[in-house]
Amino acid sequence: MEEKRFSREDYPLDILAEFGLTEEMIYDLPEFVHETIERGGKSPLLPISIEQPFGVTRGYAKFSLIDTDEGIDVMFYPKLKQVNFAAFTEEQKSALLEGKVIVADVDDPIITDEGVEDMQRIKAFVQLDKDTNGVIYTPTQAIGRNINAVANEYDLSGEDLQRFWNGDLVTIYEPTDEGGQDPVTIGVDLFMDTGVIVVPGTAEQWESTVRRTMPKYSFGTDGCWVNHDGRLSYVPEDSFTKDILDELERLARKHGMVLQEPSTSQEQHHTAQEAESEEEQRQLAR
Repeated sequence: MEEKRFSREDYPLDILAEFGLTEEMIYDLPEFVHETIERGGKSPLLPISIEQPFGVTRGYAKFSLIDTDEGIDVMFYPKLKQVNFAAFTEEQKSALLEGKVIVADVDDPIITDEGVEDMQRIKAFVQLDKDTNGVIYTPTQAIGRNINAVANEYDLSGEDLQRFWNGDLVTIYEPTDEGGQDPVTIGVDLFMDTGVIVVPGTAEQWESTVRRTMPKYSFGTDGCWVNHDGRLSYVPEDSFTKDILDELERLARKHGMVLQEPSTSQEQHHTAQEAESEEEQRQLAR
């Protein structure tokens, strides 16, 4: 996986707070989400709110951190009402909806100091963000360099390289010191800077690592993120509902603890969350 570009101390909490994302909400996101953000990737689709003169505007957006001359800033990616597939064939549309990264011709703006002057047709890797309904692309030359670097490192064949262009993953097997072979899976994902992600393990492990989603309940220090069919909401600890308390008790029992009373459960809550996080890290390391 990619090296970290940011640390949690870099988070511009004041900017995030302007969009309704409090410090507690941000730091209570699961560890794997923070690792993605620290590598320059996007957060999950989060609920945002913006104070307006006429009231509060609510919506959903992802965010990522960017480096500017003035320091660390935030880039938001709001959820669109629908996907614009006008530039793609039905076959390409189907592949994008399947979650594949395809190669297609796209219109790319020519940007000068004076602004956008014209559009040019380029060949690019294209990917659909199903959470925001946004389509992103990167010129094939940029991703191609990184693919060639990985191909040289892992001695990939021409057939392997063609599979990247068809939107597929490539799994190879490397010999171990014990005489066995361990799988390594390589794929293209445009949500990371390098665009080419190498994960020890099978294609299934690549998918679960690179495109990992939020679980139904994600307990943090001050509250819990709840995933309702892809729509996230944050519940502070003092507002836990029965279903959240039941899940907290299940986690506590799983790790050998018993919750006595909800009002005195804070220490067990934190311990259960830490134990669950440690177990997740062990699973990823396998």
